[in-house]
Amino acid sequence: MTHKRKYRKFIQVLIVPDDNDEPKALSIPATRVRFFKILAVFLAVHILLGFVGYSQFIRVYKKNRALIDINKQLETNNKRIYDLASMFQQLVESQAKVRTALGLGQLTVEGTTVEQSLSTPNIVPEILPALEAARTNYQLVETDVKEKLGFLQRAKSGIHDFERSIPTLLPVEGILTTDYQISRLDGRTEHRGIDIAAQRGTYIKAAADGTVIFSGWTPDLGNLIIINHGYGFVTYYGHNERNIARRNDIVRKGDNIALLGNTGHSSAPHLHFEIWKNGQPLDPKEYILAFDGL
Repeated sequence: MTHKRKYRKFIQVLIVPDDNDEPKALSIPATRVRFFKILAVFLAVHILLGFVGYSQFIRVYKKNRALIDINKQLETNNKRIYDLASMFQQLVESQAKVRTALGLGQLTVEGTTVEQSLSTPNIVPEILPALEAARTNYQLVETDVKEKLGFLQRAKSGIHDFERSIPTLLPVEGILTTDYQISRLDGRTEHRGIDIAAQRGTYIKAAADGTVIFSGWTPDLGNLIIINHGYGFVTYYGHNERNIARRNDIVRKGDNIALLGNTGHSSAPHLHFEIWKNGQPLDPKEYILAFDGL
């Protein structure tokens, strides 16, 4: 029986050095070369698959980041809408209070009050039309609110000034010795004010805010101070030992303006105090709070 002899195939690789050495031949079995080819193809396929997978990962990552950014922007816009709605609601409530205080009707936007627009259950979708409509009317609303608030502030300030200008403070603590008196026969005033006895040198206080229009000497009332309080009110402080306030001084209710004395036609230290309104003398006891209930 004849056996066929098998021959192994080799691949010759000739290595030629740069120097004068002799070339060298390297024999590599063909089977091993095929193995390296298969290995190279396998590695190339895996590298390609890895690159494709990495590219897909990068695209997905970028899309995910974009979605995150969009979500953050939506959250920011949503918060701005709610903040704007809250600010607008505060403005509307303030304006409504002013209009109610002045007896005016509610402000409407396209036939609907803004308060009704703000009271809908789904505030974000429903508030946008109201906000858009209110934007065109904002200047009118703001001007209206400022005017009404300014009016109320001026009115409040005027009430406060009027209250401070009414002579209600007792100028000096002491004993009432002579009352306000009017003759029953002809209606003429016999004693236009009240006399309050106290220790010489006691401070005399302004009965209300005002401006000193006279500070000097008179034969009858001696050292005299006259204060104009506005709104028709004028007060007199006579028989002073010494005047502290000077003409054109602005005084506040309770300020020290003089020292109690016994100057002019006077028999003992006391304050002669008068209140006039629109040129007519008044009974000080009707205005001085210390006399309430007496």
